[in-house]
Amino acid sequence: MSAPDHRRLAGWWERFGLHIDPMWFVACVLAAGCFTAAAALPLWEMKLLAPQYPAGLEITAYGTRMVGDLSEVNSLNHYIGAMVIEPESIPELVLFPYALGAIIGALLFASVVRCPPALRFLLSIAVWSFPVLLLVDLQWWLYRFGHELDEDAPMRALVPEGFTPWVLGHTHVVNFDTHTAVAIGFWMMVAGAAIPGAPWLLRFLRDSWRNTAAIAVTLALATALVVPQDASASEPQSIRDLVAAAAPGATIEVPAGRYPEQVTIDKPVILVGIGMPVIDGGGRGDVIRVTAEGVTIRGFVVRGTSRDVSDEPAGIRLTAGHARIEANRLEDVLYGITLVDSGSHVVAGNRITSFIDLSAERRGHAIYLWNSNANQVRDNHIDRVKDGIFVGFAGHNEITGNTVTRSRYGIHYMYADDNLFEANRFSENVNGGAIMFSRRITLRDNQFSENRSAASGFGLLIKDVDDLRMTGNRIAHNRLGIVAEGMPLAPASVAELRDNVFAFNQVALELATNTAATFSGNSFIGNLEDIRATGGGAPTRNRWSADGRGNYWDNYRGYDAAGDGVGDLPYRSGSTYQNLVEQNNSLRAFAFTAARTALDLALQWFPVFRAEPIATDPRPLIAAPSMPLTPVDRFVQLPAALGLASAAVGAWVLLAGLSRRGTWHS
Repeated sequence: MSAPDHRRLAGWWERFGLHIDPMWFVACVLAAGCFTAAAALPLWEMKLLAPQYPAGLEITAYGTRMVGDLSEVNSLNHYIGAMVIEPESIPELVLFPYALGAIIGALLFASVVRCPPALRFLLSIAVWSFPVLLLVDLQWWLYRFGHELDEDAPMRALVPEGFTPWVLGHTHVVNFDTHTAVAIGFWMMVAGAAIPGAPWLLRFLRDSWRNTAAIAVTLALATALVVPQDASASEPQSIRDLVAAAAPGATIEVPAGRYPEQVTIDKPVILVGIGMPVIDGGGRGDVIRVTAEGVTIRGFVVRGTSRDVSDEPAGIRLTAGHARIEANRLEDVLYGITLVDSGSHVVAGNRITSFIDLSAERRGHAIYLWNSNANQVRDNHIDRVKDGIFVGFAGHNEITGNTVTRSRYGIHYMYADDNLFEANRFSENVNGGAIMFSRRITLRDNQFSENRSAASGFGLLIKDVDDLRMTGNRIAHNRLGIVAEGMPLAPASVAELRDNVFAFNQVALELATNTAATFSGNSFIGNLEDIRATGGGAPTRNRWSADGRGNYWDNYRGYDAAGDGVGDLPYRSGSTYQNLVEQNNSLRAFAFTAARTALDLALQWFPVFRAEPIATDPRPLIAAPSMPLTPVDRFVQLPAALGLASAAVGAWVLLAGLSRRGTWHS
């Protein structure tokens, strides 16, 4: 618009008593339109993913309402004590239309009155504050949501210090992954906040061009003639070139970007990624191969190995000692980090996922130790691989603080001596772990849980292992807790299981006849069967107490007259019902029913036949000495307890009725 046209238009508006800057008028009207549209569009979205919700749960927030899977999310929140989400009671949703109306009204009013620059600046700040404060307030609301928890909630202890879902990005809480992002309505508000600044910016650019255009063109031409242009200057230098140019012991900082290459590191250097650069092998062999000692790799995304199982391609392959592999993310790799014929490595804080489109049997191991000794493998998070941590012919390793989920085995271990496993979590796998053909193994404070495959589903398989010591572990919610054979194998060796918790497994211990372990201080809680014998007879070589301490059995019915915490009568595991189930597995359907309870009570009162016990604990404990139940365990235990109580009452009523009819004779 020319200056005369601009003046004519302004004069025309002034006839009506309006003092309008046409560019400012158009900007304010467009901004008001954006805010108006935002009122009807979604502003923010949240999606929650968990193994029990593979399709996810979604919540979408508008300015005045929230829609989606609110009822399901509220039912889950109840267990950890979080507040119920009721949109109509959230003050921000109630006040939103009034605040938005004020912004729209201010923009329209400012478009038709004379506004000095200072007033326009204040209006711009007010408009920008609306989307910014919206995010700040939402983050504060999410913080309160995760910290103002009901202390009496059944699963409150799962989040003892509370939690804070991020208003933008990813948050992991218990077994849920939460992904949040702003939606189109929020971006409409951002556009509405930015548009009022357009007139000032356009005028600034126009005036700057008039004042400096000739000088800028002259300088540009001179630069083009004098300075040669390097077409590749903007492209990132390859990591191979950076390594080749570095001196031994140097620190190489790799800027963010994508590096489509395979890298061999043949000198001791520290390779540090800035902003998680991506090294993509393009589907060919290994992505990174380390052939020199003393190499550090930290802060990279590594992806794109080949899928040829016979070559066992790895995201990072270590063939020389003393490497540190820290804080990397490996994805779309067949094998994750492979430690071969080398040792004294540190593998810590990495996140590893294989090709998720392949079945578990066709993927590779996440961390693979083969003939590799004296390593520290700690605090890695592994998901959807073949075996989380595979250890073969490897000794004196410390494997601590790792988490393995949704894989075939959490830990797969054979022919490896003198290793420590501490504070790891192996859950929701086909099997929690398998330890075989090894000696001097320590398992301390680990969790083997939620491994329920119908084909196997054991928390831990122990086969032909000597000098095993297990303390403080939690084996819970598995189909089979521990399956043991040849524990120990050699006559002079030992296997000690002390102060562990076996909770809510279908079978806590499945013991072959050649087991000869010592069990003391363990707690057996809520299992359908505590002990099952395999191999054609009872495992009679086990010891069920040590140093005057037996184990805690939740179905022990003895007493403690001396008050020393030890039952005065021995505990005998095994019942007529269990013997019948071993002969006919279909009878397992009567577990926790009145029929099973009636049979057990009748045989206690009239012991015409008594089953041979599978195990006898001479010093049973009156109270559980090991780790306390988690809220999840208590929540699962409640319906079981109610079922048992109902079954007992039903059995009593049945027996009383038979007695009155005269059909039951003592």
